[in-house]
Amino acid sequence: MAIGKKEVQDEILEYLETSEYFNQNLNSQGRSAIFIARQGKIEFANGATCWILGYSPDELIATPVEKVFTLETAQKIFGPDNSQPGQPGDCSLLELTVLNKNGQEILVEAEVAVIDYKGSPSTLAILHYGLDCQRLGEQLKDGLERLKKTFGAIIEALNKLVEARDPYTGSHQRRVAGLARAIGLDMGLAAEVIDGLSLAAMVHDVGKVAVPSEILNKPGPLSKSEWGLIKNHPRTGHELLKDIEFPWPVADIILQHHERLDGSGYPDGLKEGEIKLEARILAVADVVEAMCSLRPYREPHPLEEALQEVEKNKGLLYDPEVVDVCLWLFREKGYKLKEDYR
Repeated sequence: MAIGKKEVQDEILEYLETSEYFNQNLNSQGRSAIFIARQGKIEFANGATCWILGYSPDELIATPVEKVFTLETAQKIFGPDNSQPGQPGDCSLLELTVLNKNGQEILVEAEVAVIDYKGSPSTLAILHYGLDCQRLGEQLKDGLERLKKTFGAIIEALNKLVEARDPYTGSHQRRVAGLARAIGLDMGLAAEVIDGLSLAAMVHDVGKVAVPSEILNKPGPLSKSEWGLIKNHPRTGHELLKDIEFPWPVADIILQHHERLDGSGYPDGLKEGEIKLEARILAVADVVEAMCSLRPYREPHPLEEALQEVEKNKGLLYDPEVVDVCLWLFREKGYKLKEDYR
């Protein structure tokens, strides 16, 4: 509410004196505190004022203003001696500090006007509580962004660790992350879900650090025991990351990215709804990119073959919606695999 002309001020004053609305319900209407001070003392205070300051109505009425305001605030509102607020019609918008009953300082935004109350100039103030909360929210948002960057740096470091042992896997993870993010975006997933998906995709094969490089780069068929080591990499990745308190289920996504809808996947043979959506997206992106990439034991498959693989198994192994979006990205939108997950 902006306070301006004297006629509006008079209407507000009359409403304050005759209505029970402010006293009973204002807490649910933004917690704006409304009070009138005259000759250095509070003469009227609504329920929200009492709530913010921590006083009962009886304690506030006739309370000297210096008891609930810092000296600087009191002088801003009431003048140097707390009794000369100015001339009726004067108004201003200020940021002020008030003191609650326990002496705690509370930052508020205040609309302050001088009115004629009971025959003498008085101060009408509306305090909008929540400025501290707004600033705290901004600080938390900044802190979250810094935290996301830190997590991103951790993920990048892990990817480089994998890449140092196996260049194929490092590049593969980056391209899978780019495709998984593109699928998530076109599915309309929330930004925070896509962030977690992207980071998980960037290190979904981190568990392969426990697999000897000669097995990872073996040019011929793998033995049963070698294949067993490879198949254990989702669980190893989960174990490596499960104790890091990411704001996303990164470790679980990694654990499930080789699960399949019909239960034929690994390591736990999960089915359909047991598999996280992010893991289902990652599964499709992983298969398409892997088939299109050069490996020590084979040449890359054409893109269309990879797309036909997930299309053929849509609803059987892979999430139907994820597959449809993936196919649309490549066939209609002209998506290209790239090493950029952001």
